[in-house]
Amino acid sequence: MAILMVVSATIIAQLVNNPAEKDSAGDRDGILKKNYLEVFVSESGSYEDRLVFTYSPKNPDSKFDCYITYQFRENGNALESIDKEFYGNISTENPIILEFPRKKDFTYELETAIKDKSGINLYKNNAEIGPSTIVNETSS
Repeated sequence: MAILMVVSATIIAQLVNNPAEKDSAGDRDGILKKNYLEVFVSESGSYEDRLVFTYSPKNPDSKFDCYITYQFRENGNALESIDKEFYGNISTENPIILEFPRKKDFTYELETAIKDKSGINLYKNNAEIGPSTIVNETSS
């Protein structure tokens, strides 16, 4: 009984002196922005009838279980929004592939974020695709 009381007192003292963070995932994001992890590379394919985006690990020996969040817009109007869709065992041989239909003379935007299971940002990208080519693509 005495041992249980000592262990309980130790745990309580640690909680009082080192309270848990409100949003540990947010704290990790803040820390990682200083040394941002960009472990994925993207390739964009712009075809007459479709747009194809491929995301694979930079390191060919890496495999990831991750979540992707994205919003795809046509002329500023959201066509598709996905929040935290799980992809398992992602590698260079098994990349994440997003494909969307394309209309002539329209502008498209794709905002993408990939996080690991614990919420750490692995990749962020914003791309704008004009009627004939990729106008602007930024990764952060």
